[in-house]
Amino acid sequence: MAKRRAKVNNGRSGSDEQRLRLLVVDEDSDDLDYYSGVLRYLGYDVRSMDSYAEAAASLGKESFDLVLVDQGSSGFEGRSVLTRAVEVDRHVPVLVLTRKVDADCCIDALNSGAYEYVQKPLTTAEVRELVGDYLSSSPGMFSASQVHSLRPASAEADNESESLRRAS
Repeated sequence: MAKRRAKVNNGRSGSDEQRLRLLVVDEDSDDLDYYSGVLRYLGYDVRSMDSYAEAAASLGKESFDLVLVDQGSSGFEGRSVLTRAVEVDRHVPVLVLTRKVDADCCIDALNSGAYEYVQKPLTTAEVRELVGDYLSSSPGMFSASQVHSLRPASAEADNESESLRRAS
């Protein structure tokens, strides 16, 4: 897992009680349904899209606290979403997910502004930790305790993860 850490500030106050908005983009409908379902289960407001072009076009029209985008093939189709997200708000973390790690795509993603490059599949607990790490450490956003309160117990989350995976 490759990481690039940076401070994030969306101008939210610590007392803001809105649910955090996440954009999930993946052309694989099974993965899109699974990750969107896990994130909704964890308490996030999720907008899921199965088209890189549509997702890139929606950035700037809608605001998000975090973007998760699939790499696509070794051609890195998800680059358009990453590039647009960074262009619109360089402070919003963009996490690139992939089924097949490609060193060139990883370097390209991190150099283009991705905060992390992660290999799929991920369990509910792994998704919770990955997303929570970025959202809870963001200054001006929810405190770590507020984000953790959105999270179910780990064993329950893993059981839900398996149920969601079987349902998709």
